[in-house]
Formats: sequence, C-alpha cells, structure tokens
Amino acid sequence: MTTCTICHRPTHPVREPIRHDHCANRIRDDLIAIPGLHTLLAAVLAPGAIPSGTHVSGTRAAPLPVRLEPLSLRARGGLVTTLALWETHVRTERGLSAGTERGISARDLAAIVLFLRAQLAWITDQYSQVEKFSNDLRDIVHDCRAAAGILPNMMRIGDCPNPLADGDPCGTALYVDPFAEEIRCWWCRRTWTRAQWVPLGKRLRGEEEKPAEDNYQPTLGADLHQAGDVAAPYIHAA
Repeated sequence: MTTCTICHRPTHPVREPIRHDHCANRIRDDLIAIPGLHTLLAAVLAPGAIPSGTHVSGTRAAPLPVRLEPLSLRARGGLVTTLALWETHVRTERGLSAGTERGISARDLAAIVLFLRAQLAWITDQYSQVEKFSNDLRDIVHDCRAAAGILPNMMRIGDCPNPLADGDPCGTALYVDPFAEEIRCWWCRRTWTRAQWVPLGKRLRGEEEKPAEDNYQPTLGADLHQAGDVAAPYIHAA
C-alpha cells in the first residue's frame, strides 16, 4: 500500500509526489498562521487577558506579572527557537549556506518563516524529516491557540472523510458541538446534519462503506484565503 509521506495515510499508488495535497497545504497554512499567533501571544501576556476558569479566593501569594504559557512560547527556547532549528536543518540537508544567526524577535521569526515558505516545494516532496516538521508546526499552532484561549470548546471525532478533487480524503480534523445542528469541515466545507451524525460516526469507525451521497464536490479551503478570510488560520484547531 502506498502512503502519504506526511500523514502516512493511504494515497494513490501512481501518485507523484507521494503525498496528499491537503497535507502539504496544511504545512503551508500553519507557517502562514504562526507569525500572527506570535503577535497575539504578546497581547495576552498580562494576567487576566483571557478567561482562566473559576477563581479561587483565599490565596496570599502575589500574582505573577505575566502569564507563563505565552511567555514561554515567545522566549528563547520557544517557538522561534524551534523554527530556527528547522531552518538550520533544512539548510544543512539542502547544502545551502548557514544563513544569519537568529534571535527570538518578531523580525527573526518573519525571516525564518519566509525562508521555510520559500523551501516548501522541496520540503513537502523531498525533505527526509517532513513528517516531524509537520507535527512540530501543528504542535506550535495548537500551543499558541491554547495559550491565547482561542481553541474551540468542542470534541474531536475524527478526520474528514470527504473526497477532494484529487480523490483523496480531506483529512481535516472534525469537531462536534453537541448543541449545534450540523458538523462542518472548515477546509472543504462539507456539512453533516444531525440526521447524518450516526452514519458519519460509523463511517469514521470503519463500520460501513462510503455512502453514495458523498459524491460531493467541495469548495477547497484555499478559497478561504483567496477570499481574504484571515480568521481561518486562527479558528482551525489541531
């Protein structure tokens, strides 16, 4: 069985390169999202910047002047340092020059992301560590959203099985809000009404064949970016 080099799910045996388009697009989208999330973390450094749950009274300890979660992500050893290490590894494997020594400023982050985005075609098709790179990007985006308090309060039920134009399943994480009337994939825009939730659940567990109704032509998630929907990278949870 031929599998995607990024997610290791099945793909077409004659596919070249051997990876899903949506997996490569997700790496691109995560890189695009990270600078904005880095800026957002600066805005939520102050205690009380986001709701922190139930307040416990009676403590005599003085509150910290900043929130540790966003601070650690922005500090040395945080997300900029991690991406700088990836830049170094990509340069080494490609035989490129060592480049400029990076700090942890927003300007350094912008330069790193610019370099990695310029290398995306090679990274997604030839990089030996593309799976680990993709996972690190996912973790960074997830941790930033968690620290900023913008993760959706929903339960993940699986990956979107809807076929895209290339015939591969969408694969975007699906979340369900028990009080909502539908489940919607933010990437391909496929929706399932409440009446379809049980068949969808069986399909995600592999208990039934793909129904005929899923011969559905999606609107690709790239349309979100083409339409200028800058919110999309921030609401998509890992």
